[in-house]
Amino acid sequence: EREMSSYEETLAATIEILKKHLDGDRAIVASDHIQNDLGLDSLGIMEVIADVEDRFDVSVPSDQLAGISTVEDVARALDKIRGS
Repeated sequence: EREMSSYEETLAATIEILKKHLDGDRAIVASDHIQNDLGLDSLGIMEVIADVEDRFDVSVPSDQLAGISTVEDVARALDKIRGS
């Protein structure tokens, strides 16, 4: 069994966090657009970011938030912040 990369772990955790903020048991994939596909508004996105920051003990700089639109973007930003 191969080890998951930090990106894959980050992505999996990001998806778990997103699921808590969504109604129903929707399948979430890396390419999902957070607003268009998942239907989160800006407040919902900020709540997700706050949960992600708590989970990974990091702070997402506000200048990086502008570039985040998909689930994958969140995981990549986190990986970058965590220096992996």
